[in-house]
Amino acid sequence: MRATKTILMGAMRRTAAAAACIARVPLNGHRRLLVASASAAAAVGMAVAVAERGVCVTEGREVKIANWSNTHNITGTLYQPSSMKELEALVRHCHEKEIKLRPVGAGISPNGIAFSEAGMVNLSNLNQLISVDEATGRVRVQAGMRVSELVDALRPYGLTLPNYASVKEQEVGGLIQAGAHGTGATIPPLDNAVTAMRIVTPGRGSVEVTRETTPHLLDALTVGLGAFGVVAEVTLQCVRAHNLEEHTFTASRAEVARNHGRWLRDNKHIRYMWIPYTDTVVVVTNNPTSKPKGVVGEAVSETEEARRLRPLRSLLVDRISKATAEAQERLGLDIELVDSLNFAECRDWLLKFDALDTDHVRRVNRAEARFWENSEGWAVGDSSEMLQFECGGEQLVLEVAFPTGTLDNLKSPVPREDRSIPASSQDVAFVVDLLDEIESRKFPAPAPIEQRWTRASPSRMSPAASASMDDVFSW
Repeated sequence: MRATKTILMGAMRRTAAAAACIARVPLNGHRRLLVASASAAAAVGMAVAVAERGVCVTEGREVKIANWSNTHNITGTLYQPSSMKELEALVRHCHEKEIKLRPVGAGISPNGIAFSEAGMVNLSNLNQLISVDEATGRVRVQAGMRVSELVDALRPYGLTLPNYASVKEQEVGGLIQAGAHGTGATIPPLDNAVTAMRIVTPGRGSVEVTRETTPHLLDALTVGLGAFGVVAEVTLQCVRAHNLEEHTFTASRAEVARNHGRWLRDNKHIRYMWIPYTDTVVVVTNNPTSKPKGVVGEAVSETEEARRLRPLRSLLVDRISKATAEAQERLGLDIELVDSLNFAECRDWLLKFDALDTDHVRRVNRAEARFWENSEGWAVGDSSEMLQFECGGEQLVLEVAFPTGTLDNLKSPVPREDRSIPASSQDVAFVVDLLDEIESRKFPAPAPIEQRWTRASPSRMSPAASASMDDVFSW
């Protein structure tokens, strides 16, 4: 369970600025921190040129990198090779010189696992579609290709990935190495789509592992967190491109508990967004359809959208008007801009006031609940579009995954006499218990607590690893 956002580290450039600079790019109306590069003098002073067996490896340069949520950052040496030979030479050089080297992709991971002061390697220059087998649906890509780039490259072939995480700006190598997942109780995490992989290892150079010839090795290395080497190329099993019809609605906690098993079975993709301190759960389903792309029913007018946003905008205007001029300037707030803000921007600005004040967070959550209660609707679009969603602003993220039985036999929860809502399955009971704990302790928890599901993964290091592929995991 988590909320997700992204940054685009593929946008990094090799040129040093004359002064320290921070590169930012827009994504769904928000800015994401990418790289703060050192001054020109410092960058030149820190450059590390690697020449290995006649191959000139890309220069390393000192950069400051922040992850997608801006909760971890580091200043270290970054390498961006432009060919397989350069990558192999770099890995070999670092191995022989005992230099720690970590693969870093788009910086999606909230834990900073890819960061290393000694050395980081980014493959954004190795981002090409290598081959497409239209008969089998298998595609070969370089690991530095972003998922969004892959989606565009596959469109002429009528292919797409079997599922998507909440954002599409991951690099393919990071997508599979970190065990990224979408939602759908019959669909495994995305590492299951890997049928072959070329990984550049410290001790054995380039190694090709495949589902047909080395299945156990592939399962061991696919979700590897960059620990076994640098993934350079990946073969993915794709599916035919298709449209999904999305239905967004709200339900009470008791309604979710009563209907959960049926909803999980009846919908190809489903996720819940539980809102603390309210009895509102946002339910989003996506199912295959032959309908054309577009809003089902009448499109939402500007007037209707303003009505839906009124609870959040009104609360924001109230808080800004009561804030001192100093506080407004410090927080970057402008009351004249409120009517131009979308849902996620309103919530971000509201939480800037005091994210640790439980009463304030409770009011924000209740305003958000009213927004969603007024926002039921249906829409149709390509699966790569419908399964991506706006996650909001900067957040500290903690994600857990656990088995919850099978679709035909969801695990019963641990009995608890004081559970606020009766729950017949372990996954729903987990969130109900979490909400009970949050609310009894008056913990300032903003929305949402997001819950998704996948089928089990064959990858040994996946959080959803299981001997039985029929197992369902809650995230």
